[in-house]
Amino acid sequence: MWYLTVTLGRGRTTGAIVPTEKVDQVRGWIENYHKVKNHLEKISEINRELLRRQREQQRKRQRTRKP
Repeated sequence: MWYLTVTLGRGRTTGAIVPTEKVDQVRGWIENYHKVKNHLEKISEINRELLRRQREQQRKRQRTRKP
């Protein structure tokens, strides 16, 4: 018997029994989830860098405008 546990948030978990014949399929779903999560983390990292660069450019423009 296999049991899948999912953490939904702080202190919140849920779970379900996974039939033996579905274990490979569920493992594939979990792998897909991890891939998507990694891609989203990379996108977030890029967005944070873009925001940092924009702030830097704004600061440079503000410094050059001051008398």
